[in-house]
Amino acid sequence: MKEPWLPSVLPSLPALADLETTLEKFETAKSLGRVTNPDETPIHICGFTGCFRLFPSRDRVLAHRKRDHESSEEDSIITWNK
Repeated sequence: MKEPWLPSVLPSLPALADLETTLEKFETAKSLGRVTNPDETPIHICGFTGCFRLFPSRDRVLAHRKRDHESSEEDSIITWNK
């Protein structure tokens, strides 16, 4: 199965001005999320065509594949936890 691929540079588009966000909305939104890293938030994605489900570990992806795809293939797992 072919590995999923994204180009390293995506095509640019003209920027649109945000005319609705106020400073208050921005400050509220900042409290709803935060930046994370691979050590704090492991993400493993099933890279089979049309699937792309997210899992917290490689073992969970493999269990998903065995159950839902009837496959034991260990390739095509997208992750930032290498």
